[in-house]
Amino acid sequence: MKEPLANELRKLLELGATERVSRNRCFDKFSTPFGRRLFAYYRTCIALKKEIEDPKRKHRIRMRGGKAGSFTLEIVNEPIAYRRTATLPAEVRPFFEQVIRESKAS
Repeated sequence: MKEPLANELRKLLELGATERVSRNRCFDKFSTPFGRRLFAYYRTCIALKKEIEDPKRKHRIRMRGGKAGSFTLEIVNEPIAYRRTATLPAEVRPFFEQVIRESKAS
């Protein structure tokens, strides 16, 4: 992922904790090709976050370093033989580390 997109994604994820981010509320920001890609990545990250936080799921979460500038997030649910793997920019790793810490604490 290109650095400007990764940095904007990190900012959106941080903003999403305090404000609601939607395509309609931020239409101008997401109306360009760059904005549409940014919003698609944002929705994917939010879906991963919800999956991690879901208390009904019995899963393990692994984070591994990937290629330069990225990391791999893997969600494994052994009882149903489910595995979800996502390669994400390194800029959003702190966001997911915090989500994982908070989900383990609750």
